[in-house]
Amino acid sequence: MRAASRVALNSVALYTNMIVSMGAALLGTRFVLQALGSTEYGAYALIANIVAMFSFINVAMSVATQRYISFAIGSGEAGRVKEVFYNNVVIHICIASILALFLVAVGIPAIECWLDIPREIHGVALVVLLCMIVGIVFIVVSVPYEGMMNAKEDIVVIAGINIVDALFKFLAAVVVLQLNSRRLIVYAALVMCSSIIAFTLKKMYCHSHYAETCFRWHRVKDFSLVRSMIGFAGWNLIGAGSSLARYQGVAVLLNKFFGLAANAAYGISQQLNGFLVFFANSSVRPMRPQIVKHEAAGMHSQMVKLASTTSKFSFVLLSLVVVPLYVNMPYVIDLWLVEIPAGVLEFCRGFLIIVLIGQLSIGLQIALESVGRIKLQQIIVGLMHLLPLPAAYILFNQGYSAHVIMYCIIAEEVIALLLRVLIARIDADMPIESYAKEVIFPCVALAAVAFLSAGLLDLFVASWHPMARLILTTLFSVTLIVLGGYFFCFSAWERGNVNLLLAAIMRRFKVKKRN
Repeated sequence: MRAASRVALNSVALYTNMIVSMGAALLGTRFVLQALGSTEYGAYALIANIVAMFSFINVAMSVATQRYISFAIGSGEAGRVKEVFYNNVVIHICIASILALFLVAVGIPAIECWLDIPREIHGVALVVLLCMIVGIVFIVVSVPYEGMMNAKEDIVVIAGINIVDALFKFLAAVVVLQLNSRRLIVYAALVMCSSIIAFTLKKMYCHSHYAETCFRWHRVKDFSLVRSMIGFAGWNLIGAGSSLARYQGVAVLLNKFFGLAANAAYGISQQLNGFLVFFANSSVRPMRPQIVKHEAAGMHSQMVKLASTTSKFSFVLLSLVVVPLYVNMPYVIDLWLVEIPAGVLEFCRGFLIIVLIGQLSIGLQIALESVGRIKLQQIIVGLMHLLPLPAAYILFNQGYSAHVIMYCIIAEEVIALLLRVLIARIDADMPIESYAKEVIFPCVALAAVAFLSAGLLDLFVASWHPMARLILTTLFSVTLIVLGGYFFCFSAWERGNVNLLLAAIMRRFKVKKRN
């Protein structure tokens, strides 16, 4: 399959996956809350948060797994690919076992003694905990298989499995809505089954399509490779853990100074943040294996070029969503929520800007992963992630409002962007001047013009119906960003690749239409 055609197909699959998954999740949450009620749903969410607190371990290992498998494939050594995959399977089985034991040791006393869970549902809560632990075990052990599928660029299959998983969870929500008793236990069990099904599908596909994933159990031969992978993941843990600590710390500070109302507003905005991060990750996912493989094949200059292009494309694509959302956020919140907590507008708008700033350096992060030098970035940027917490604490003590925390995080993200550029120059030989000239300056200028123009248009039609304003400003901003990105931000080489991508999408559409 031609590269442009593959990227086109993968991109369409990822955005389809995003739309289906988000729709199923939003409707499913509504049904589950209706079925369980506030007490049981609160208990479920509380236990889920305990388990999710350790998900950053899985995130760090996912990045390491995909990087090493992609690098091995790019080097052209089939035996190396098989050994890397096998070592990853062994490492993830060990991680899953340790994580399961730890969650049992911590979760049971937490339910019995520490958490504010009604005594009459303690038994149910323990069953829910065990179901979640089994589910996370299968999620962890499926990482090597998904990493191999990513490295092989079979992203369409991953998207298909994720859609099946999302629809199964939605079906679980519909099922519990029809039950009269044991709803929480049934729902937890069905969610656990969705993780098992997803793991089974990934393993079956890998075994039937990739010879490297078929192996016999044996003693690990290359301990230096294992140490390298664990070390790489260990540095990633710092970044993932500091990001988690930043957002969890914000919730604690808001609760201390402003109470549960501020937590509710922040929690709602976190759902929007999750959607934006999912969208942003989907936009770069088809490019990540290509960047790593270029570095593995010794094509460093091409890798640098592709990493810069990735940042640019990701920023422009996310701007298509962020700009109209930012301008129309008051009306969007009215459509989304029945009861609107105070401050939710400011929190949501803050996350829009934060995620958009992050896309200016997403290619740099992948480039650093490709060369395997992430220590400096994870330590420095990881520590930067923690700075908004003491800054906000001081400002809250001075009487500032809750949403000032978002300004602190935005300032930190700007500083982190500049630091990533400097670190990429040191560790990945990324030219600072050309990156600023070709990526940062044109993208920031495009976003500034789009925000200002869409905002002025919204003021000009302020007397119109909110839905008409939403449609008009969205069409205007999307058109402006598409044309500005194509003619102002993209180089001639990038415009040529966009044309190839669009042509590949049209060819596939015509083929499907004829069939």
